[in-house]
Parts: sequence; structure tokens; C-alpha cells
Amino acid sequence: MIRLTLSFFFIIVLLSCGENTKPTATKPEVKPNLAYGFDLNNYEVFYDTVQPDWTLSHLLLPYNVSQALVNEAYLLARDSANLNYIDKGNLCIMLCKKDNDTVKNLQTAIYVKNLVNYYVFNFTDSTVDVKEYNKPIDIALKETSAEILPGGNLSFAINRSVQNNNISYPLIEEIAGIFAWSIDFFHLQPNDKLKVIYEEKSVDGEVIGIGKIRSILFNHNKHDFYAFRYKVDSSTAYYNELGKGMKSLFLSAPLKYSRISSSYSPRRFHPVQRRWKAHLGTDYAAPRGTPIWTTADGVIIKRGYTPGNGKYVKVKHNKTYSTQYLHMSKFVKGQKVGDFVEQGTIIGYVGSTGLATGPHVCYRFWKNGKQVDARAQKFENAKPMDSTYLPTYLEFVDSAKQILDNIDYPTFENDTAKTIDSINS
Repeated sequence: MIRLTLSFFFIIVLLSCGENTKPTATKPEVKPNLAYGFDLNNYEVFYDTVQPDWTLSHLLLPYNVSQALVNEAYLLARDSANLNYIDKGNLCIMLCKKDNDTVKNLQTAIYVKNLVNYYVFNFTDSTVDVKEYNKPIDIALKETSAEILPGGNLSFAINRSVQNNNISYPLIEEIAGIFAWSIDFFHLQPNDKLKVIYEEKSVDGEVIGIGKIRSILFNHNKHDFYAFRYKVDSSTAYYNELGKGMKSLFLSAPLKYSRISSSYSPRRFHPVQRRWKAHLGTDYAAPRGTPIWTTADGVIIKRGYTPGNGKYVKVKHNKTYSTQYLHMSKFVKGQKVGDFVEQGTIIGYVGSTGLATGPHVCYRFWKNGKQVDARAQKFENAKPMDSTYLPTYLEFVDSAKQILDNIDYPTFENDTAKTIDSINS
């Protein structure tokens, strides 16, 4: 009887405890709000946009930062972080202390220079620290193709296939640079086609540009021109499918592709003098101010002005060849007669000085002291790679060509670049 009574007593106690116990309240989990390495949940956050003519003072003084610290921040940003000025329209994220004070007490300012680079200003009551940071850049291999249409050019073809200015314009420049020694971009033909494998750069999922072109097939005048980026020892360059370098003694033109307005001719009607005479050069029409570069290594032997040539530069490349560049709007500062200039060095800018009806450069070419048609000259490519590396390179070419061959030429139904698996660089 006693045992039953005690058991009943303990059951009542347990039931009573259960009735009086309330469930413990759990706080909802707050997910971190991460940006530029900071959890924004820990701060009172303000977003400012740099206005025209603003300095760091305009940004920082409203956040209870002393002028002395502003001055120190400017010096640190300029000297150690290489931030000379802030650009209008750029974002600045101000992280202030969380308190009940109405004064904005700044702890950290994040100045976003672009999609990749940003600067962090960390403040205390008496000191400031400035550091530059870079967001990680993701690289993916992409493939695309393009076709030259009647009346079109390389720019039109690439822009049609890659409808993203961050990609298309740099891609055009890279392609033209790789084939500058072998393809005449002033005379591309309808139905010329190309296939390209290139690196696409992105930050936080947003495409910001291209890296290197890995390989290209350019079908020009029904002839295949290949280029493959390949590393030999510590040097990386482009080679064709046989292992020959892409570079030649002379570039095919003295400026970026635009159009040929007048070719070399023993008899041409001069548009200014209004008479028939020889035109011993090639005229490349281009907007005023377009950079003009020397087509090969050499020494400047003339640099001046004549009523016919306008402002011009003449370069001697060796005992056989010399080139001349006429009608410049201005010369490059600091260059003078006797200076050595490497192939591709800018020596002046397109203009219409002298006997010229519009902005262009007249490109003249001497061989053994006689003016000849530059576009009719044939030059050997650079030396092939060392035979020691050739077997491995040719194996690489076989695999890279298979990828190129599997890329379809455009139908313009779907022009979007595709992501592909990585290939050996």
C-alpha cells in the first residue's frame, strides 16, 4: 500500500512539472550579409555615389572623420595604394558603428573602383589604414565562330557572333594582332570564316572581358590559317600548325585595320593636283588621331615636314628595306632622328597634313633604294620552334585542332559563345 502511494505521488509531481515548463524560445538565425569581406549586419550601412569634382573630403567629412584623418587617408591612398583620385559615379560603402547616437561614426569606408579593384579605409579615433584588394577573377574557356558577310568586316562579324562589348572588341583586337603578319585585314573576302577558343573573364558572375586566345582557325581566301598559343620554357607565343612562329619581318599594315583608300599604282589621278602621276604608296584611310606604328624594327632617319608629305617619318630597317609614313597630324613626343624603334612602336598619328584630301596615312616602302608595292612583298615567318619541343607541340596541335574542327560555323540562329572543357595551354 505504501509503495502504491509513493508511486502515485511521483507520477503527480512529474505531471505537474510538465504542465508548468514552458518551451525555450529560439532566436531566428540571421544569415550573414557578406560584401567585400565584411558582414554588413554588424554595421549601420550607407551607400554613397561619387559626384563630379568630389574628393575624399566630400566622402568622409559627413561621417565624423576629422580633416587631419582625411588628409592622412589621401596620402596613404595616393602613395601606398596607388589611388590618385576618385571617379564620379563610383560606389562608396560607408560602415558606421551601430549605436543610438545620431552622429555617424565611420569605422570603414569601401571605395569600389571597378568590378575587380576596391579600396578599404579602416578608421579609429586617431589613425587610418588604407589597403587595395582585388576580387577573384574566374576564367572559363569559350568557343565562338564568325563569318565575313558581303560588305562586312572583322568587327561586324565578331560583333554579330559575340554580342557583348566586353568580349567582342578585345577579341577583335587580339585576332588582328595575332594574324597581323599573315592576313590582310583590309582585303577580307565574303565567306571568310573563323573559329576561336578564348578565355572569358568574369567576376561574381558578370563578364568583364577576355584573357588570352588559345587557338584560332581563320579560313581566308579558302586557305586555312591556324594559330595556337603555346609555352616553350618560360616564353609563350603563337605558332601555326607546323610549329612556325606567327611573326614576320614586317607587319602587314602601319595601323589598325580600317580601309585602303588608294593602292600603289604607277599611274593615278591625283585628287589634289588634278593630274595623272604615279602613286608609290598605299593609302590607309582612318579617323584623325589613329595611332600609326612602324611595321618593323629600325632606326628613324627622317622626321619632319614637306609641303607634299606633310608631317612624316622615315625608318631604315636594314640595308635592304626602309619605310615612310606620311600626312601625320602630329608626331609622338620624345622621339627623334637616330632613335631605334621596335616593330609596332607608335611613331605618329593619322592626319591630313601636306597634299591630302582627308585623314589617312600614305605608307611607302623601299627595297634596295627603289619604291615598291609593300603589299606585294612576301616575307618568311619567324624561325620555327626548336625541334626538341616539336613532337610534344604537334601532339598538342592534334588535340586542339579536334576541338576547333568540332566548332560549327555560324548560322546566326544562335550566336552565343559556348563554354568548353579546358585544353592544355
